[in-house]
Amino acid sequence: MSDADISVAESRICKSKPVVVAHHQSAQCYFCPETEELVFIADSEAAEFEAHWKEMQQCVNDFHQEKINYSVAIEKYGIAAEATAAPEASFHDAVVRAEEDLELKRKELKEKIGEFSIQGMKYNDVVELVPVSGQSAKRKAGEKRAPVVYVKKGYYSQGKDGRKLHTVSLKSRDKKGGAESIFERRSDGKIRRIDDKKLKRQLAGLNWPKIKFDLKDVVKWAGLVFDPEALSMDCSLFDWADSWNAAAQGEAKWGDHIDFEGGAQFMRFVSNFGANVEIDPRKQQFSIKGEGGGSLTAAAGIASFSIYAPDRIGWALTVNPSDENEVPFDLGMMRLSLNVRLAAFIGATLQVEAQFQVVSSGDQQTVMGQPGRLRRFSERRSRAYDFHQQMNSEDEGIKLSAEAFAGARAEGTLTGSLQWLKPTAAGETNGGILETTGEYVDFCKIGPSIAGLAGMGAGLSFYCTFINGKFCFRFAASLCKGLGAKGGFICEVNGNTFLEFGAWLIYQLNERGYGFFRVMDAAAFDVYTKCCVMQMEVIEKNVYEYYSFAKSPVERIKKEFGEVVRELADEAKNSVEASTRRNQLARNIIERETDLLRYTPEAKGILLYLLTRHGKWDNIDPGNIEFLDRYGERKEAVLCVLRSIQTKPEWHKVLSRVNSQGNGPSEGYSELDAVERHERSLVDFLKLGEDRDRELYKIKYERSELAIIYDRLKEFSSSGYALAMNDTVYYKLNVGRNPNYPRRCKFGPCGADVV
Repeated sequence: MSDADISVAESRICKSKPVVVAHHQSAQCYFCPETEELVFIADSEAAEFEAHWKEMQQCVNDFHQEKINYSVAIEKYGIAAEATAAPEASFHDAVVRAEEDLELKRKELKEKIGEFSIQGMKYNDVVELVPVSGQSAKRKAGEKRAPVVYVKKGYYSQGKDGRKLHTVSLKSRDKKGGAESIFERRSDGKIRRIDDKKLKRQLAGLNWPKIKFDLKDVVKWAGLVFDPEALSMDCSLFDWADSWNAAAQGEAKWGDHIDFEGGAQFMRFVSNFGANVEIDPRKQQFSIKGEGGGSLTAAAGIASFSIYAPDRIGWALTVNPSDENEVPFDLGMMRLSLNVRLAAFIGATLQVEAQFQVVSSGDQQTVMGQPGRLRRFSERRSRAYDFHQQMNSEDEGIKLSAEAFAGARAEGTLTGSLQWLKPTAAGETNGGILETTGEYVDFCKIGPSIAGLAGMGAGLSFYCTFINGKFCFRFAASLCKGLGAKGGFICEVNGNTFLEFGAWLIYQLNERGYGFFRVMDAAAFDVYTKCCVMQMEVIEKNVYEYYSFAKSPVERIKKEFGEVVRELADEAKNSVEASTRRNQLARNIIERETDLLRYTPEAKGILLYLLTRHGKWDNIDPGNIEFLDRYGERKEAVLCVLRSIQTKPEWHKVLSRVNSQGNGPSEGYSELDAVERHERSLVDFLKLGEDRDRELYKIKYERSELAIIYDRLKEFSSSGYALAMNDTVYYKLNVGRNPNYPRRCKFGPCGADVV
């Protein structure tokens, strides 16, 4: 039996018959795409060589399987949490076991592949090979296409140095008319396709008698089921060439080339390409079998990931103030949702490492792997992640040069969002009974471009400001992955997320008792207030999108807001238009009263101020005169604003800011005096025509009654309940802390990759 043969099975047919042993012939010929060489393995080393690459393959396959197991365990825990307030301990224990197994397999894989330099941004220590059968162009019935295999470069080099393997180049530089490479390249140097005709000519043109003579001490050709001269029609090589050509043609912008450089080989290896891959002829793309949240365009070495961080369930965040006298405050349940498309080294690190970091170059940002471990699942579930707003200098991410950024193949795409677990609002028919207590929603978007925003919020873990017509966030990677994650994302609130951003902001203010919100710039908060007021006046337009498109600075918004308020508040004798616009403002508020739940106390104060302006023209405006009543729509709009108030502290905030700018009382004046003064003013306005002032006091005293209930249950809070108009059944029933939040929530689609 040849040394290349290994026993793979044995079977005893009957007691009187001998044992039948089945032998496996190890491959003795491989093709190295990177160097365009045939690699012949010594007869004595073939079995060991195959065992090496199978061990490499098994190591990465085991790692991927544990990633899947961990993701499934998280999924089952999330489903159980949606169904009951207290999932069985078995679901939690299953996640913990899967987490431990994943870390063990990650450690084994990293030991196998060795060190790779984050600073150097490269890894060249695996060699990609295609096993060659040396048979014929026609595949045998039931025979699978030979996979791509990977060996350590050190092991490969030792074999060459020790004459255990021998290479034969296909480039045929010395042959007359022979082309140098089987690869057709584009003008940018990238491989466009593998020329199968040229490959066939190169194989046919090799001097096989000479090669056999040169390798007689390496390969025992006698008895070897391998015909070198049949390589020009070999099914393995030509299937490989056809498949990769098809994959390279599958996409218009990305993946329209073939890459055999070290980074691309590393990406394919850690993506488990060698063990579990098949081609989808419709998409002309390789998909990684068993991976729910990832796909691989193998030819180009590009992978797509869907990532939830820290996981799809998220975790609670708590800000530790710098002042010892201040109380820490919660930011609620959050998670990061990313869709990443990366190539080569930078994408491979994201596959291997448990942590990640945000890297940037100029006006581009993306993510890559970072050594470290994710905070344990049991810790994530039991307590909030505490952080200081000031970021440690060692937690800053890497800023790459343009050359390093491109060389590490970070020119991929990065999209995603920062999400918060928004409590579910009551529907029209369910009153105060909810099927689910919350659902994750986007409140700001992440993209690859940070043009004009580089450096924004530098040194801060969580910060919101207003730049170039948009609300922008700086969000440290450690807030979604824990200690060890480096750098920070720069996110934007676009037109699609503006409403949820407002809902998140006001919910946080409500949780804070409408105290100062330190994570948001004061100027940005003022802009949000002004946008709310202007949006209510012109509901047919999108005010925020208008300013975003124009990249308007804060100064422009302040100026235009001032003009709008002056026109609306005009009480001059001949101000016909102002009265008409105030009436329209009232109708808008009545039609869209639930929008007020996203408005700041300052915005509500400004609206009350505008609604109660009335001069001589208003008194004779037909739009303000009804049967036995005056200003009916405006008074109803005033009550809508008051019905949107959630707590007694907010009542004081709103009623102390009834002026054109929503400013609080001047120095020397108490908030309580301002509240009482504006209450009397509202009573006088509501008495005009049909007396509505009783409704004001009804609202006020009902809120005071609710405040007493809150005081009695002060160990709880209203956390976990959505904001609602204070005259609804939902509002009256749902007081105190929601015992089912964040459990009994919907955690979104399953199947995302866990990185």
